[in-house]
Amino acid sequence: MHQDLTPSDKIGNRVMLVDILTATGCDRCQKAKALVRRVVDEMADDSIQYREINVVEEIDYAVKLGVLAIPAIAIDGKLIFPALPSASKLRRAILASIDHVQ
Repeated sequence: MHQDLTPSDKIGNRVMLVDILTATGCDRCQKAKALVRRVVDEMADDSIQYREINVVEEIDYAVKLGVLAIPAIAIDGKLIFPALPSASKLRRAILASIDHVQ
């Protein structure tokens, strides 16, 4: 079952969560996981975390977000990319979300 993470003392007293929604056996999903990991690691900010969500195991969460296809990427519980974005688009979306919070 999907666990809601409690915000901690990071970006304005919270952690930004980047969720990559995938399924086992999905080749595009493997590429998406690597992209999210790389972008988050490159940003080198402990307040930005990512987690991999298997839509089969977390179907209620995927439905709540409105995920219709995988891979999909959500930031702070909002579906931002219903398909695989470029690294620069993902980076910009994360930065925009940080700016929105501050």
